[in-house]
Amino acid sequence: MKKILLISLSVLLPLCAKASGDIGIAAKGGFPEYLFLEKVNESEAHSTAVMISKSLAIGRLVIFAQMGKLTDPTLGDKGFSGDVFADQWKSALEAEFMDASPTQQRIIDKLIWAGKLSMDNNQDRLNVQGVKWKHFLPAKWAREAGLMFNSRTGIVTKQPSVNYRHPSNAPDLKEIEVLTEFVNAGTEAKPKGEFAMMGKQKVYRYFDPINLMPPCLACHGKPKGELDMLGFEKDGFDAGDVIGLISVSVAVE
Repeated sequence: MKKILLISLSVLLPLCAKASGDIGIAAKGGFPEYLFLEKVNESEAHSTAVMISKSLAIGRLVIFAQMGKLTDPTLGDKGFSGDVFADQWKSALEAEFMDASPTQQRIIDKLIWAGKLSMDNNQDRLNVQGVKWKHFLPAKWAREAGLMFNSRTGIVTKQPSVNYRHPSNAPDLKEIEVLTEFVNAGTEAKPKGEFAMMGKQKVYRYFDPINLMPPCLACHGKPKGELDMLGFEKDGFDAGDVIGLISVSVAVE
């Protein structure tokens, strides 16, 4: 029996070693989207991408302003429903989109729908009593809203980070290039965009730096390597450092 077991292990171990090198790696080739349901004129590409990026950034801030309540373990129902959030979000966005074209307004309406739905979907989580950190942060909201927004438009939104905490925030080669540029520029980093191709589809890619706010130092500040309240190692950043970016890819007619 011992001899048979040794023979079995001698056969299986090389197979396991081979399999481990082929499992759990990113698929090669392909594109993040190939059916864009919404497209804009080339002349509107930049302004549309800016609108989407600003909307996500402002939505994140609306949620951030409520984090004291959302992380209060003594509260049950936080009174921050999808409707309440959407009203606050739309109010903050109103001045940004006074000159939006009909196509742009339709796209923004779909983004607001997605953002509200994300907040509605997290109500059970947010209203748990007795738990401070509920695995809900502005970045989580933006990620989930972006996925639902993509389902109705094909427009791709991401939040690539220097040290990403969710696999969907892993930067592609272009985003690594831009992130490096933004990190080197520090507080002087400015948004940038360019036309590119996703397969046969022409797109406009827009990148907006995310600078670390002082309240976020609890998770992303110093000392580097120390575990934060969520169990991640702190990044060692200072307030104002570029921690990531909002990436938007809009199809062009």
